[in-house]
Amino acid sequence: MDEPKTFNEALKQLIGEQLSSVEFVQDYMQLRFDGPCLTVYGEVHQIISSQSSVSWGQPGYRDTLCSLVAHQIRKAELLSDEKISLTFDNEFVWSMSLREEDRRGPEGLMYVDASNKIWVL
Repeated sequence: MDEPKTFNEALKQLIGEQLSSVEFVQDYMQLRFDGPCLTVYGEVHQIISSQSSVSWGQPGYRDTLCSLVAHQIRKAELLSDEKISLTFDNEFVWSMSLREEDRRGPEGLMYVDASNKIWVL
């Protein structure tokens, strides 16, 4: 596979990968995929299914996110540089706002792809 030239191309490398762990670290969290890692600095993210929706900070968010461990990514996309979206094989969708007003600092997230290239948005 050619080296990705854009963040969206790099993100698509997650398709078929399983979420192997979720790590909550003081003021950020990491989603690990047996190699690639998505470090989330923003606080505006949610998980949506056909039956429910839960956002960061709400009761049940962490449990719902952890329940996605071992599920594979079916779709991964950057939408208009304002939102990232990961769709899992059980139809749950994790998404995060990348808008400046939803960030705590200069970065919303950092993605280290399978070749250890670092992408920051």
